[in-house]
Amino acid sequence: MSDANGLIEYIEASPSSFHCALETVRRLEKAGYQKTNLSDAPRAIQPGELGYIQVSGTVIAWHVGSKPPVESGFRLLGAHTDSPNLRLKPNPEYESEGYIQWGVEPYGGVLLATWLDRDLGLCGSVSVRGNDGIDERLIRIDKPLARIPNLAIHLNREVNDKGLALNKQQHLPPMIGLATEKDGSSLHGLLSEELGCDAKDILGWDLSLFDVVSPCIGGLNDDFVFAPRLDNQASCYSALEALLSLSQTPKSTAVTVLYDHEECGSRSERGADSHLLRDVLTGLTTNHTGGNDGGYGRAAAVSFMVSADMAHGVHPNYADRHDKQHKPMLNGGPVIKTNMNMRYATNAYTSAKFRQACELENVPYQEFVNRSDLACGSTIGPISAALLSVPTVDVGNAMLSMHSIREQCGAHDVDWMTRVMARILRED
Repeated sequence: MSDANGLIEYIEASPSSFHCALETVRRLEKAGYQKTNLSDAPRAIQPGELGYIQVSGTVIAWHVGSKPPVESGFRLLGAHTDSPNLRLKPNPEYESEGYIQWGVEPYGGVLLATWLDRDLGLCGSVSVRGNDGIDERLIRIDKPLARIPNLAIHLNREVNDKGLALNKQQHLPPMIGLATEKDGSSLHGLLSEELGCDAKDILGWDLSLFDVVSPCIGGLNDDFVFAPRLDNQASCYSALEALLSLSQTPKSTAVTVLYDHEECGSRSERGADSHLLRDVLTGLTTNHTGGNDGGYGRAAAVSFMVSADMAHGVHPNYADRHDKQHKPMLNGGPVIKTNMNMRYATNAYTSAKFRQACELENVPYQEFVNRSDLACGSTIGPISAALLSVPTVDVGNAMLSMHSIREQCGAHDVDWMTRVMARILRED
């Protein structure tokens, strides 16, 4: 189901990067993909094989092509599972003015003001002492546990004229209860109850707050998706659906990679700025039947990658923030993102490849270039292109409210992006 309703189901199942990876794996396994461990001994692989690896919040999945990678290369789709949020510190719990609060640290470029006055649940990964070492267990609590209240306008009379200035240390800790009702460590007690383990066996966590309000279709004519984490789970969804749509074995090996940690720079063992994907592709090249001559370099030379991350749609109230020749619209089709200083990996050849795929699918496309007097963001595209030595195009669907706790995109763009991605994977 490659449409907006399918995207909503995917996002609803994915309050964290860990849950997004889990939902991705669930859909892969349902389609017949088999798990592989990086520590497994090398073995010969056959055309048509379906496999994946998962490293916490990162998933790499592949459909082995009918030709060896040294002859036909890879067709790669990349996106990222993580989104800006507020994360709990290692010792988060404290009392202040009679309330229990949790210390939090912003993860990524959070649009902080949007997190105020929201009903916040708790999700993520918890490290628990097990019989054979440490178990990583996911947790999701949809109950509105926490809230970061705004300061009343009566105590901040100039807020509407001068704007809201938030100190990340002082103003973001949420309230979770009254100190008079505290019985021991409320966080450890909460986690142990949810996980069915002893509180003393909880050894660590990667936990974040999330908005418990579900995503939905909106607008007068159902033109929009209102949801958290559209950046970048919307791209993850399309990349996954494109891979799963392959009904026949393609000539080139098709790969979808969904990275964690893009929002904080990708520098981790499972981020785009690691050798994880290159190690997987090298193994697929070496172990493919008939593919033992020439190695990864030959495969990279005939490969192509689409890096998908959401794009800045023109905001009708702030249209001056866009270059007047490059104003992507919601529901205007996929956006090709270009930056002359390679903050995006797009070049003349890779953009032409993507435009051609759009035309073959009868899908409209748009162009985005940042205003020359505004700093341009970046994504996994340039990092991946450099590490893999693979021609790459950066694209995305237009959206508004990027990095807000709740974002907006076009409902019709979802299927268009999926179709173009699938065309890229099928091409010779």
